[in-house]
Order: sequence, then C-alpha cells, then structure tokens
Amino acid sequence: MWKHWVNGVLGLWVILISYAGLSENLHTFLMVVTGIVIAVLAFWSASESQKML
Repeated sequence: MWKHWVNGVLGLWVILISYAGLSENLHTFLMVVTGIVIAVLAFWSASESQKML
C-alpha cells in the first residue's frame, strides 16, 4: 500500500517542480531521478504481484 502513496507523492512532486523556476540542468536532473524512482517502484510492485500468483 505504501508504494501507492509514494507514487502519489512523486506525481505531485513532478507537478510542483515544473513551477519551481529551477535552472534547466537541475530540472532535468530532478526529472530523471524521479523517473528512475517511479520505474523502480513500478517494477518492484510488478515483481511482487507475480510472486503472489
């Protein structure tokens, strides 16, 4: 269940970061890191679902 909350928080983070007025390099870095975290959580969740079947 906590993975769903983390995904929700990361979604809000992506929205808020767009309006933060950061430099282009920092914005790109934060988006890449956020994407990696979301991908890792998604793959982890998928692997956990496979174990339950």
